[in-house]
Amino acid sequence: MRLSLTVCGILLAIFVIFTDQAVAQRLESAAYKSPEGIQFVSYSTVWNEQKLKELYESLLKCEHGEELSALKQVILDPGPSEGKSGSRVGSYNADTQVIRLFEVEATPVVRTLTHEYGHHFTYYWLQKKESASPGQLTESSVWAKVRQLGGFPIRWSGSTLPYVHKWDPGEIMAEDYVLLFGVGGNPLSSKSANIVNMLRHENEYIPSAQSLPALRQYWEQLAGLSRKEPIRLPEIKQWQAVEDKEDATNRLVFTSAATQNYQLIQYGIHVVSFKDGQPINWTTTINTIGKELVEVNLDMNALRDTDSTASFNGFIQIWALDPQSNQLVYTPFYMNWFTYEPVSKKLLAIPPSFSSRGLTAMLKRDGMDKWPLMNMVMNGMPLAPVKRYEDKEGNLYVPLRLFSDETVQGLKEQRTTDNDGGRRIKAHYKQRDVQLRLDEQQAAVNGITIKLNQRVRRMGAEFVVAIDDLKALFDVTARWDESGSSLLMEST
Repeated sequence: MRLSLTVCGILLAIFVIFTDQAVAQRLESAAYKSPEGIQFVSYSTVWNEQKLKELYESLLKCEHGEELSALKQVILDPGPSEGKSGSRVGSYNADTQVIRLFEVEATPVVRTLTHEYGHHFTYYWLQKKESASPGQLTESSVWAKVRQLGGFPIRWSGSTLPYVHKWDPGEIMAEDYVLLFGVGGNPLSSKSANIVNMLRHENEYIPSAQSLPALRQYWEQLAGLSRKEPIRLPEIKQWQAVEDKEDATNRLVFTSAATQNYQLIQYGIHVVSFKDGQPINWTTTINTIGKELVEVNLDMNALRDTDSTASFNGFIQIWALDPQSNQLVYTPFYMNWFTYEPVSKKLLAIPPSFSSRGLTAMLKRDGMDKWPLMNMVMNGMPLAPVKRYEDKEGNLYVPLRLFSDETVQGLKEQRTTDNDGGRRIKAHYKQRDVQLRLDEQQAAVNGITIKLNQRVRRMGAEFVVAIDDLKALFDVTARWDESGSSLLMEST
């Protein structure tokens, strides 16, 4: 009896093997082999050999190194698939170095392929240079520090938090690859010149990959890629009403993303307001050359009921594309929130509406108690967010570099080397010359010694002072908004 069962088992296994091979043979619609030996296999009649070749050519336009030749196969399947977090449109097997793409007749295949290739790229180079995989990384790893993920609920190795796709280090890396190195393979649609939403990161709660030059340099060095100077994240400088127009027009002025005077940058400006909880969208575009400030007019009437004079809230996102170097950057959704008053046509920066949009509750469920970033507002204008610095007693601190005459975001503090070990720090803001000592609770402002509420600290790479000491040091009043994780400052 046992022998009969064994024979039946063997016969069943053989049947399954031959059946799988027969099904695969029957369903395979087309195949293409790249010069590197990558086998592209389609099980969809939509994806013929020519389209597979074009898919390969799209992949070639993404930045890559020797890891490309290590990729074995790309399989296109028209059917659905389930993964760790539910339905999925792609997968990557690091052991076999095979990419599988699903629902290829209904989804943006090039975008999915770029993401999955991002897994291949990051697995390959982490293993080769650091003998690790994304799933083995901890918060103390080099990548974690470069990526500035402290305080976020990342599912590091050994994490006891339930799995959430967007907090997986490997998924963050793959999305980073798309935004940093995959722009060339995902060009603008010929039907639209608007770059708004051209590419987006799955996790928009963490610092954007493009705003961290050290992150790009980290992967360039690991993979031996040619170095590129990253384009810059645009920052709003003005958004005042246009005086010579009767309609609701506001002039938006922001810094250029260009780093060179000859650089062509394509911009897309996306403004969102809310009516009864539903978003109202307005976009415009402009192309400029060089590093000068960029100006566009905003049509605020398009964002409200034309008969209403009630104020409303919203946010502005600025997208910038350098088509020559294939670099894309955009301001994250938590920046540049505003309230607009139609009668005066005034725009004022406000904290982002995390709670009312349900984001605070969602992030708490994901394992994040406090937003690790601070949104900054000075005199009604938005500034770039900074890391949230907090001591054990709950006192909040801000970087000294925020206070400078040239620009509120410029760096003008100076650490002085002297016989006390280089603990003296100098800063200048408007009419105030400030001298401080690291780890001491006093300062000199224009030669007058004052006592501080908290000692001057160094947190991470920053010299920081307590929010409660901004008035005495720089004549800046500050109000902390915990719900929007925002510091609202006023400077005379």
